[in-house]
Amino acid sequence: MTALPLSRSRLYRGWRRFVIAATALAAVMGGKAALDWDRGWYVSINWTESLPYWAFKVDKTREPQVGDFVEFWPPENPYYEGVAFIKRVVAGPGDIVQCEGRAFFVRDVQIALAKEVSQAGDPLTLGPCGTVPDGHFFVVTQHQDSFDSRYGEIGHVPRERVRGVAIPLL
Repeated sequence: MTALPLSRSRLYRGWRRFVIAATALAAVMGGKAALDWDRGWYVSINWTESLPYWAFKVDKTREPQVGDFVEFWPPENPYYEGVAFIKRVVAGPGDIVQCEGRAFFVRDVQIALAKEVSQAGDPLTLGPCGTVPDGHFFVVTQHQDSFDSRYGEIGHVPRERVRGVAIPLL
């Protein structure tokens, strides 16, 4: 049996994940509508490999806390357009993010290491260090290629860009 080309393989995995998520969600909801924007939540699918989870229930009514995953609209950047991100909040308003070289620390624990260049070979700028401003969050994931607050292109995430707290389903 020959392997599918990478692009077809990823498409197949994405489609398979969608079908599994839709089936699981329908079972959990007793066959009712999968999306219920009016009730303060919706389902979001993560298509990247930056998180171990790929299906999330996004609660629009919860206020994000350190440790939560959040879905947010990133600022305009050269890599993604019209795609919401899901990342973990590692520092909130008033928390201090320390930087040593390309390493980021919160409460003396290393939370991320910034790469010098993107996967496309473009130089990446370092994200903000110091106190997280009121109404903002510092978000990361553990994946080495995650595009998050460790880079100036994303930086602190303003609360008004956060769509909701993302609760992993699958």
